[in-house]
Amino acid sequence: MKRPILSLILFALVNLLPVSSVVYGDGRGVVIEGNPIGTDNIGSLNPLVCTNAFCRRITDFLFPMLYALDPVTGLPTAAAPDNYGLAVEAAAPSGSPAQLRLRDDLTWSDGTPVTAYDVFYSYLALTSRVLDSSFSGIGSRITAARIIDQHTIEFAYDETNCAIPARTTFPIIPAHVFDPTFQQTVDDFGSDGDLATWYKSWRDFYPNFRFRVINRSAFNTAPTVTAGMLRFAEWVPGEEIRLATEDGETAFIYRDLEPGMDETQFFLSGGSNILINPPYENRDNLLANPEFQIAQIPGSTLDFIAFNLANPRLPRGAFNGDGVALEQGQHPIFSDIRIRQAIQMAINVDALIDTALLGYGTPLASNRIPFTWAANDSLKPAAYDLRTAERLLDEAGWRDRDRDGVRECVNCLYASSGSSLYFDLMVASNGRREIAASLIAAQLFEVGISVNVRVMDTDSVLNEARYQQFDAYMAGQTQRYPTEPDRTTLFTRINDVLYTGSNAGSYFNPEVDELMSQGLNLPGCNVDARADIYRDIQSVLQTDQPYIWLYATQDMIASRGIAGVTPYPGLPFWNMRDWIVAP
Repeated sequence: MKRPILSLILFALVNLLPVSSVVYGDGRGVVIEGNPIGTDNIGSLNPLVCTNAFCRRITDFLFPMLYALDPVTGLPTAAAPDNYGLAVEAAAPSGSPAQLRLRDDLTWSDGTPVTAYDVFYSYLALTSRVLDSSFSGIGSRITAARIIDQHTIEFAYDETNCAIPARTTFPIIPAHVFDPTFQQTVDDFGSDGDLATWYKSWRDFYPNFRFRVINRSAFNTAPTVTAGMLRFAEWVPGEEIRLATEDGETAFIYRDLEPGMDETQFFLSGGSNILINPPYENRDNLLANPEFQIAQIPGSTLDFIAFNLANPRLPRGAFNGDGVALEQGQHPIFSDIRIRQAIQMAINVDALIDTALLGYGTPLASNRIPFTWAANDSLKPAAYDLRTAERLLDEAGWRDRDRDGVRECVNCLYASSGSSLYFDLMVASNGRREIAASLIAAQLFEVGISVNVRVMDTDSVLNEARYQQFDAYMAGQTQRYPTEPDRTTLFTRINDVLYTGSNAGSYFNPEVDELMSQGLNLPGCNVDARADIYRDIQSVLQTDQPYIWLYATQDMIASRGIAGVTPYPGLPFWNMRDWIVAP
């Protein structure tokens, strides 16, 4: 199985680290990546309204963020000369409202200083409800804002805890490009009174419709005023997008594929010199070619199976409207922990990785991807053990009395006597996951469990799960940056809310609830102390088995003629400033 062992995994974010021109000897080199959807379909190069990974590839190079990230943990850190974050400190606010001091040494590419007015304008735009933005949810975290001075902004938060900086970072755009009089308008309005009253008055004075200018701005296809590691050079529709260094030398090209080619074919033909995460079917051949430099690392996506632990025939949230805890009943199969443990042991995760991922995956022990800063790497993945799985099922009162290959309830805890050990498994389709689900069904049948696999799109799976009438579902989770490990929404009782909550399986363990609260509200938010708490949580989750922990995918980056490519999960370009590109 193709699983590289890394002695050290560091994390950084491509749009928060500096880059200089990519050089070789006394000349310059250009990094070229194939664009699989074409420049005509890439969307907006304005980071506030870029809504896909393809335009994000470009915007991540061009714009600052409210917070920089620590390259080791992936957590927010202080602004510094070698990053493109704005906040001088990244400590969680001690109360609300709180003032955030911003750096004073960063300028836009047209020479205009980056200030609190840009942060305020970007925040207002994101919360205006007139933009389609991946960051629009910031308004549920930051409920009001006000400029104190050129480099200080005041925020009101819905809550204050250790996760707030990670959950309130957003990209910054130049206010003066969209409203040249914005700074003067804010100054003339004044800043007297308490924040909530002032902010409401400001919103009335400067209405949301004024941000519609962003949707129709030429900036979306030619962001010529930027403040990131690279600068926008040119967008040639149907051909490529070019980014340059400060001195105007081309450093990165996002080039449309040749007709009839996929990304791997384009790379092999010489159309690009870097290839990010090629299809699994192509990886062995790439590894065998001495012309290419190959880096393999754990990916940032994990797959799992989530169980419903409550009565699916009487779905209800954990509390009523008065906050009184409700009896949620038992799932006829999965409320018995022995069944959950038996299912984990009956699944050969190595075989899933070999079959569905062609060997390019890493087994999971719990809910964190290995090597991330809060992962409990002392935990080992559950062993594949059919004999123990069968013993647990026997002990739980499920036996195959009629010899049809499927067990029946003989003396089980929650199901009706004689009912079959059968359940529906919804699967969020992604091409590979269906293969894994089919193999899981075959593996479980070996121990007398019958599984009906229902392949659906991801949104349908998650929407149906929120009704809490399901048995189990298989899906994936990408652990994005900033790498905040809090999972209160998934594993605590307060988020067991019918139709809207994320704890759709109604998992509850008071120890996990308490540990999640400790990790989120730890005084001082010390990273090492928080990591210890989340490692304890992973141990409990492995024992309780509310999910089946399957595998994390692996990333591969292939390059030709580029020295120094040392990627980290999801971050292929983090150290592009150090690359040496052959002529």
